[in-house]
Order: sequence, then C-alpha cells, then structure tokens
Amino acid sequence: MQDGAPIALRPAAALRRKVELEVALQAAPGDADLRVTYFDHLQMLAAEHTGLSHAMLPELGHPLYFRGATPDVANMAQVFRDHVLEVPMAATPRRILVLGAYAGYAAVWLARRHPLAEIACVEPMPANLRLLALNTGPWSCIRVLGTAAWHSATRLAVGTRLTGDWAPSLHDRADEDERLLPARPVADLLSVLGWSQVDFVLCDVVGAEAAVFADPQALWLRQVDVALVQTYPGLVPGVDQTVAACFPSVFYDHHKPGEYDLFQRRVPLRAYPPAPPRLKLIPDEPGLAPLLLHDLEPVPWAFFIFDGTSCQLHPNAPGRAPAHIVFPRLLSGQTRFSAVLHHAGASSAPIVFAMVLERPDGSEVLRAERVVAARERVTWSVPLPTPTGPHRVVLQTTMAPEASNNHSAWARWLDPTLS
Repeated sequence: MQDGAPIALRPAAALRRKVELEVALQAAPGDADLRVTYFDHLQMLAAEHTGLSHAMLPELGHPLYFRGATPDVANMAQVFRDHVLEVPMAATPRRILVLGAYAGYAAVWLARRHPLAEIACVEPMPANLRLLALNTGPWSCIRVLGTAAWHSATRLAVGTRLTGDWAPSLHDRADEDERLLPARPVADLLSVLGWSQVDFVLCDVVGAEAAVFADPQALWLRQVDVALVQTYPGLVPGVDQTVAACFPSVFYDHHKPGEYDLFQRRVPLRAYPPAPPRLKLIPDEPGLAPLLLHDLEPVPWAFFIFDGTSCQLHPNAPGRAPAHIVFPRLLSGQTRFSAVLHHAGASSAPIVFAMVLERPDGSEVLRAERVVAARERVTWSVPLPTPTGPHRVVLQTTMAPEASNNHSAWARWLDPTLS
C-alpha cells in the first residue's frame, strides 16, 4: 500500500479518473493540454497494469484498444496527440497501403483524414493482428493482411525486438524452423487486394524497408504519389539512401518531418477536386447516427437493419399513414440520393417508396416516389438541390392504391446514400 488504499482499489480509481478525463475531452475536444493529460494517464494505466483496455477519443466513434505493459499507448499518442502523420499533401489518395500497421492506430487516423480511400494494413505479428482487427474492424474501408512486406515471397524470423511487438526486426537468415512469419513483395500484396496501383504508402517496418524498397525499378512504385517512410540506418546502414533511390528527385520532393522521410510527387497523378463526402444514411462506420421511427406496426418485421447499411421498412395496411424513418443530418452540398429499392415479397401488391428532403422545421425541399412490384429490385437515383446545413431525410413506404392488404410487403432500402 502507498497511500493507505489497498492495492486492489487502485485499478478502480485509475479507471474512474480515465472516464472523468474522457468526459472532459468530449466537452472540449480541442483542448491540447487536456489531451496531453489524458495520454499521460493512459501511459500510467498501461505501465501499472496488464490486460486489455481502451481509449475514447472525441473525434472517433468507437474505442481504440491497447494492451497494458506494451508500447501501444506510446504509438497511439504519436498519432493522436503528437500528430506525426499530419503532413501537407497535394495528392488525394484513393488507395493507401500501411506497411507495419501494428495495432491500427495510423490506419484509423488515415481513414478519418481520407474518407473516400481504401486502406490496406500489412502486419505480420500474430499478437498485433488480433488488436489490429479489433481497432480497424468498425471501418469497412480498412482491410487487414496478415503478412510482412519483403522483396520476395518467403518466411521470416524475428531478430531484435526494440520495443516488444511494436518494433521487431525481421530477417530471412534463420533456420527454416525459426522462420514462421509469411512475407510477400508489394506487387503480390496489390494483386491480393485487387489494386492496379497504390497512391500513398506509409511504411514503418524497422529495417525491413531495405527489402521493401530493394528494387527502384519496381512497377508498383511508378504510381505512388506519396510515401511516408521511417528508416532505421542504425539497424541497416545506408537504408535511407536505398529508399530515396526509389523516389528520384526529378519527380519527387523530399522532406523530413520528424523521424519520417516524406516523398511527394511534384505533380500528383491523383489530385482529385474536392467533393462533398458520401453520406450513408445507415452508416457502417464508427459513430452513432440518429434516426426517428414513425407510424410503424408493433411487429418485429416492421423495421430492422441488415447487412450494415440496409433496412426493411414494412408498409402499413392500406388506408393507414405511411411507415417512415427520419434521418436528421448535417448536409454539405451533396447532389444526389441513391438507393436500391427491393420488394422482397413473393406475392404482394406493389409498394410505393418515397424519399422526402425536409428543412428542420418540416417544410419540404423535395419529394420523389417510385412504385416497385413484388420481387422487383430497382436502382434509384434522385438529383438534389445541393443542400447545406441541417436537414431531415425521410424514407417512407406505403401500399399502392390498388392494394387490399400489406401481406408479404417486404420493402427494403439497400444502401441509401447521399453523394
């Protein structure tokens, strides 16, 4: 005992303090000093306990998990407190490859910064892979590959561990029974992903960058707009020159923000003009999005969500008010509503699907309707008048005028989206 309190009470007190700081951060997300205090507390928590815990950052809609007695919190702090990845970029990456993804903190940060991008995480360590899957699982744009990046397809052994599983040095010089970790060249990884190119490469592989960037003539390098690479010349002498040779100065500017080398193509291949973000009415990304249900029958099949981004909205019996869902959303110039309308009933009268865009006071901006017959599936697109600010998107279903009942009227909205 240190201050008269039993040791068994210390975890509870530490967790209470953690929750207090998280509530304060939610109220003041831009308070840099408070964020430093929060990460200091997480460091203390991780230093004095083993086991799995989590951080709740105000900009994220889900927890980020970390392990006690590991460098997890230090890595998370680099990304979300110290902003080591906050580099200016002229390119607009649509495909991002994270080599040495560790626990997924960088991938989650990149998913927020580049919401239209696909992200692939490459991580060979089994313990890291479990945490990586847990942290990135809520993000449908992130994929995980359980392998290492190398210059050839092989298996690797673990050499030096600088800081546990955060920075293991991998090599292919051990006996066969010690080489347990699979490795593949980047070109093979892109083939597995189905990618023709990668736009942005983030690489922190503790000396293995000498193998990843061994061939400056590799075809996959010709399409890269941005590479952010941490080199370890103390482990592999000359590795910084090896990496730089892959990004010739005639095409790339080279800067060194912090411990990383930033190579940025002077004229980006993919500098897309800014566009309003896609807004899924039923999101499968992290975060809570409000919805209101009105005039639904008290039956289990009246409304439910399936496949993450789709829902069933069973129409009421003829003569009753439409069943409807209200999605209050903050719009930023989206120009189109789209969805697939599916009448999944085998023997039913047609259903009228309607989409209504309303102002906060309930006045209509736009109304559109589409009649869908039984077993029919229709791709539907409705132009919008470029709305901005708070609005309400209302989805309705009702039976067609000729219907005598609503039996088997399985009305389904598949992936309703504003773009």
